Amino acid sequence: MQNLERRPSGVYVARLTVPMRLRTVVGASTLVASTGSRNLAVAKMLAAEQIARWRRHLFDLDRLSLMGPSMTPENILKIADGHPLLLAGGYIPLVQAATIIGLTTHDLLRQAAEGRLALHCRLQGEAGYRTPFWSFEPDDPELGTVLVPRTCYRPPESKLHRAFGMYRIPQDETTSAANLLLTEGAVTILAFADSSASTDDLAFVPERIFELTDQLIEVSAVEVDALRRKMADALPPAALSAVRQAQRGVVPQAPANAKSSLPLTQAIEEYCKAHLPQTISSPKEVARIRNGLLLLAEFEGDLAIGQFSADILRSFRDTHLAQMPAKENQVRQKFGTSTMTESILAIEGSDWPRMSPNERDVRMQWLYRMFRWFHAQKWIPDDPCTGLRGESVLTKSQRKMAAVARKDRTAFTEEEVAKIFAAPVYRADSWKATQAGTFRTFQPFHYWLPLLGLFTGARIGELCQLYLDDVRCEEGVWFIDINQRSVDKSLKNEWSKRHVPLHPKLVELGFVGWCDHLRKAGYKRVFPELSWNPTNRYAKEPIRAMSQFLEKLGMPRDGTKVFHSFRHGVNDLLQKRSSMPDIMRKRMMGHEPGEGVNERHYLSEPKPKEIYGFIGEMGGGLPSVSPFNLTVGSLAIGDALRRKNGGRGASEYVG
Repeated sequence: MQNLERRPSGVYVARLTVPMRLRTVVGASTLVASTGSRNLAVAKMLAAEQIARWRRHLFDLDRLSLMGPSMTPENILKIADGHPLLLAGGYIPLVQAATIIGLTTHDLLRQAAEGRLALHCRLQGEAGYRTPFWSFEPDDPELGTVLVPRTCYRPPESKLHRAFGMYRIPQDETTSAANLLLTEGAVTILAFADSSASTDDLAFVPERIFELTDQLIEVSAVEVDALRRKMADALPPAALSAVRQAQRGVVPQAPANAKSSLPLTQAIEEYCKAHLPQTISSPKEVARIRNGLLLLAEFEGDLAIGQFSADILRSFRDTHLAQMPAKENQVRQKFGTSTMTESILAIEGSDWPRMSPNERDVRMQWLYRMFRWFHAQKWIPDDPCTGLRGESVLTKSQRKMAAVARKDRTAFTEEEVAKIFAAPVYRADSWKATQAGTFRTFQPFHYWLPLLGLFTGARIGELCQLYLDDVRCEEGVWFIDINQRSVDKSLKNEWSKRHVPLHPKLVELGFVGWCDHLRKAGYKRVFPELSWNPTNRYAKEPIRAMSQFLEKLGMPRDGTKVFHSFRHGVNDLLQKRSSMPDIMRKRMMGHEPGEGVNERHYLSEPKPKEIYGFIGEMGGGLPSVSPFNLTVGSLAIGDALRRKNGGRGASEYVG
């Protein structure tokens, strides 16, 4: 056991290091207790019991959110003494409630996610209808979800209503709503519960869809004060006494550089507000980075930014990041955790995969950029990340082993192409609804994305984010315009912007006709059934579906055969089996044309008509494929949007 030590006397001692964020609360940096035994087997058993008790105690402190706030003397006193606003009753804004008791909004939202705090919203004359919750039609009995109809389709039991005052997020939705506010920064609410009602049975459905942020949430002063009292009871008397003595005997003096004494959590908020929106267009991506940066405070303590050193950051990288689980959102769903600390404890000793080295490197890059910005703003005299930027989370030998184990992607063979496009999704007789009347097994992107990959060589993310305006005709040639002219799009680099002609087979199978059909139906995007997320944009579901599809076809899941294999195939064909000029091939593939000034700046972009003459040989191994059915495609999209949008109807989502 790594927490068991043997003293010179031969007696074994149990030892546990207290996380820095909890040391002020616990009053110690290390917990030590003698087992009283020189027998290793007995000592292991006794130490395991003692360490388990310590871990449960630390876990309880975590659940009380005592680790989350900046545990400065001022905040400890706020928790201990309370605030007059909490005694007045009623409701107060979430942000204000957090401030007056020395916590953060994230701390209170974690309490809401665990069922200890209700979330409310103040409505000012919103039109809609009231109805019992039981009047909603069930959507998925296993999940307990229901369909919330618009006002014009409201249940017979409902009555039109104009809402004033406080309304609550339904009790059974509070956990998921709080988690969305924590991870995404916003939550969409279709129906509220009447806060004035004695039970949670009466729903109010506003005519408009509400997207709530923590700025719009209010909480009960009574409930917040109850949480504060519970936290105050957990404060060690010695720690509280020391704070009061320090307050009486020491007169605070303003530091020479006030910004360098900013708590990390406060500095992160200012960085995310002032700098990140200048470089990142997506609010959800800003929220994701913010949550990642706050992990440093969770594990190393909410120190002043001027106190951080290379050693602290290296400890965070090598100790804490290495323990963090991959797909932590799934850990939260499975074990009911609400913080990364709880998630780490939940999977301790299990084979749950940990965060990949690449993702850990990305997390460290976020920290490097933030501290560089602090230094550039003269908030801190030195950048603690200067000596870390050339380092990796892996040692050199580990990087070599990873490189040896990694297999390169390869192009699909003609036999594999034939197997892919002989699948049921390319046969008209398989385009049918399930017995429940849904099209869960068939969506337009299942049909079109592999074909577009085969005939254009475009990346999956580039194809998923196409708008209908990006499919155009010029000089008699249809092409796709790959660009990032809207905030929900992203390209690998500047050279990725390009015009790629559509192979005649794509037109023959109905791609252009399908796009025209979508325009007439009022859609904006080529794949309106896909939802946006900050990590993969619109490509998350297609990546998962393609992986499962290739696995069912018996292709190895070792990273060698993926959607990108289509791109390898197009590039190889144009390079080896066509007379296309090399510069034209590179521009069609979205690659840099060359290092010379002539190639980079003076050669004009090839037009779709110029490229079109070289792509005729594409599609080797393609079997007979049924043309796309517009009617079935429309039904499948409508079904997907109804399911994705919680019963609101076929309303396209644009990230």
